[in-house]
Amino acid sequence: MMKRLTEQDIQELSLEPVDIPLIKSETEMEIYYGHLENKLATFITHGKEIGKHTYYNWQAQMKENYSFEGRMQIPSVRFYFVTKSQRGMRVDIGGQIFSAKQGEHNLLFCKDECLGRSIFLKNNTMEGITIAVSEVEFFQMVEKYPDTFKNIYERYQKGENFLLNNRGSFCTSMQMQAILQQLDNTQLLGKAAGAYADLKVLELFLLQLQQMEVQKYQAYQYCKTHTDIDKIHEVSELIVSDLLHTPSISELAQEVGMNEKKLCYGFKEVFGNTIFGYLYDYKMNLAQQLLLYTDKSISEIALQCGYEYLSHFSTAFKRKFGMTPQRVRREQ
Repeated sequence: MMKRLTEQDIQELSLEPVDIPLIKSETEMEIYYGHLENKLATFITHGKEIGKHTYYNWQAQMKENYSFEGRMQIPSVRFYFVTKSQRGMRVDIGGQIFSAKQGEHNLLFCKDECLGRSIFLKNNTMEGITIAVSEVEFFQMVEKYPDTFKNIYERYQKGENFLLNNRGSFCTSMQMQAILQQLDNTQLLGKAAGAYADLKVLELFLLQLQQMEVQKYQAYQYCKTHTDIDKIHEVSELIVSDLLHTPSISELAQEVGMNEKKLCYGFKEVFGNTIFGYLYDYKMNLAQQLLLYTDKSISEIALQCGYEYLSHFSTAFKRKFGMTPQRVRREQ
């Protein structure tokens, strides 16, 4: 079985970094990735319109360990399927990390400009499928089926970029694989192709949400009901609502009506991190975005991220990213 890439694995790799220009449209995406080749890797991407969405087939061959780093500003929901790979890949999107191997996938909900880093391993041949659903089309799905998409839509509306599974990836079921094949052949249906493709993309969403519901309650030992999980998500919102004040476990448990043990273990089940580990990651990812994309001073950023003392902020930031905020600001 393929070993998943850990943070320690990445730190030990010798990576060849490649900076990607800011991409603002599906057209730019296809132009840039249509045929990208150098001494380290080859990427070939074929994009086509299927109904109201964009469907990409892509292939990649790695000659060395490779790291793509860049930004995307396309408000959308994007399915990423890995259909072939010997060694898998690892993706870091705004500090949210997932590894994917052959037969796995994830969804990216992209509202604002998104900073991403994809890591591919030497001597790996990969094939994949990306389906891009525009923000407009996603909203139309929500309007038709508000109860089905309610929770995800509310999170998207807050303006955050997020992976649907921020702890790993989803298994691509046989039903999903069949739909991907059907989508690839929609042109055979002539005038009915567009409407058929739109229905099949909706079916992918519904299968995904169903899969999440089944996995959610099978995997959790402490959070066994919708109410439990809703309370855990409420805690995640509470701890980031005022970064200058960090509530205690006792205060959080009292606020949502859950005992402290269940809260701590349940939070780790749902988010794959402790409450304060989650808060730390949130602060550091916010700090990175503010350093890279705003003119705020480092002292202002430290305060906005909940650090009264600049030295404490610098120490925390270096522990997360391996360099000081000052160095990030200088080298941007």
